[in-house]
Amino acid sequence: MAHRVARRPRTLADLGERGLLRSIARYLDPPSRALLVAAPKDDAAVWRGDPFVVATTDTMVEEIDFRLDWPGFDFAMLGRRLISINLSDLAAMGAEPRYALVSLTLRGTLAVADVRRLYEGIAHQARRFSCAIAGGDVSGTLGLLTLTATLVGRIDSARSVLRRDGARPGWLLAVTGALGGAAAGLRLLESGRRPATARERGWVSAQLDPTPRVIAGRVLVDAGIRVGGDISDGLYREVERLLEGTRLGATIAVDRLPLAPGLQRKEWALAVKDSEDFELLCAAPAARIAAARRVLERLELPLTVVGEIDARPGIRLRNGSRMERLEGAGYEHFR
Repeated sequence: MAHRVARRPRTLADLGERGLLRSIARYLDPPSRALLVAAPKDDAAVWRGDPFVVATTDTMVEEIDFRLDWPGFDFAMLGRRLISINLSDLAAMGAEPRYALVSLTLRGTLAVADVRRLYEGIAHQARRFSCAIAGGDVSGTLGLLTLTATLVGRIDSARSVLRRDGARPGWLLAVTGALGGAAAGLRLLESGRRPATARERGWVSAQLDPTPRVIAGRVLVDAGIRVGGDISDGLYREVERLLEGTRLGATIAVDRLPLAPGLQRKEWALAVKDSEDFELLCAAPAARIAAARRVLERLELPLTVVGEIDARPGIRLRNGSRMERLEGAGYEHFR
C-alpha cells in the first residue's frame, strides 16, 4: 500500500522577500484618486493631504541588520542609521521630510545610558533634516532588539514624485555618490577587525552611518526626472525593480561605476549586488540627467551615468569590451 508523503509547508525562505510581497499584494489597497502611490512597488506611499503626504516605515533587527559586538559599535550611530534608512525612502520619492514616529522593542538588561545614546542619534539625524519626532512606542522583549521608524513627508503635486514605473528605452541610468563602500564596511565589520585607515573608516561609516540623499531627490525631481529609487539592496536589484512588469532591459557599464575610495576596479561586484549604499538611482533622458548633474556638482555630489535602458529584456553587465557574470543579484530578506 502506497503511503502519501506529507508536503512540507512553504516557508518565507522558499518565497523570499519579493515572493512574499507578491503573495500578500491581494490584501493591500490599490492606487486610487486619494491613494496615489501604494505599496509595495515603490519606496513609500503617497496620498492626498497638505498637499500630498508621503509615508514610509523601516525596521532594523539585531543580528540581522546590526550586531552589538561589531568593533566600535555605537548606539548613537545606530539611532542615526534608523532615521537615515527611512529618510532615504523619502529621498527616493523626491519628498521633503516632516514627522517621525519611533517604536523600539528593548531588553530590560540594556543599560539606560545605551538607550539614551540611541535616542540621541535618532534625534540628531531627524533634526538635521528638519524632521520632528512626533511620538512612537517602547516595548520590552526577552529576545532581540527591534527598532522601527515611520517617517512622513510631503510633495507639492502628484507629478513631482519619483516612481519606479515609467522607464523608456534609450534613457540613461545614473547614480549619486559612490558605490560599494557599505559592502566593504560590512565585510570589515564581519571580520571582527577595527578599521585601520581613513578609507576603511569611510567604508564602515557608509554601512553604519549612511547619508540620505534628501536634497538630491528634490534636485532630480526639479530637473524633470520622474523614475528612480534608492540603492538599499544593491544596484542590480534596484535596476531590476525599475524594469519589473515591463518588457525592457538594461545594460550596466561596470567599468563606469563610481566605486568608493579605496576599492579596486576588480571589486565592482561590491557595488552591483551587495551594497546598502543608500544612494539614488534614476532613469531619464540624457538632457535631464545633465541638468540634474550640473546642480548636484555645485553641491559637491556627483551624478554618474552607469548604464542605459533598452528594449532587450534582461540586465547585462558590460566591462569594457567583455560581458561579466554576476553570482547572486543582491540582498533579499529571508534568504
